[in-house]
Amino acid sequence: MNLKNAKIRKIVLLTAIAFLAAIYAVQLVTGSRSPVKNFILREKPDTIIIENSSQTVKLFYEGGLWYVGEEKNSGDDQKIEALVDAIKNIKTLGTVSRSPAASELDRYGFTDSQTLTVKAEKSGKTIRTLKIGKNSETNLSSYIRLDEKPETLLADRNLRSIFEVKAEDLEQQIEQPQSEQPQAEEQTSEN
Repeated sequence: MNLKNAKIRKIVLLTAIAFLAAIYAVQLVTGSRSPVKNFILREKPDTIIIENSSQTVKLFYEGGLWYVGEEKNSGDDQKIEALVDAIKNIKTLGTVSRSPAASELDRYGFTDSQTLTVKAEKSGKTIRTLKIGKNSETNLSSYIRLDEKPETLLADRNLRSIFEVKAEDLEQQIEQPQSEQPQAEEQTSEN
């Protein structure tokens, strides 16, 4: 009788272990679905176009240098590379809406007058379209739409403040030589 109880106990324990292992496996699979996503471009764009209701800023990369506007004024490489990094590496905290309804678009700032559109191109082909709507309530992140998809996402940072720039802000500042000012001679008094 002891042998029979030991067999039953062993079967119950093995069944319980198998059941708990199955629950653990399900939790691993479903628990890894984090709403945080990284959208990373593999290619570096050679053209960036930033459009809003009042202006369009075009940036071109040629011969190892960035240029601003159709006039191809020399660009500030450090500022423009920050924009390139921001368009190449976008991290989102989650999806806030999947609806393309006009009321949802207005709610998150995707009306024509509010939307900031950033296009990244490589060899004339668009590799990313980023639409930036309003900032979140905390002003630390922005509502965005990527590559013409209907989902509205919450970015992990304030992309509006990064891309709300004027062409003049991105041009290389050439320092004007300061005119030589006559230095006042120091008078010393002799005792």
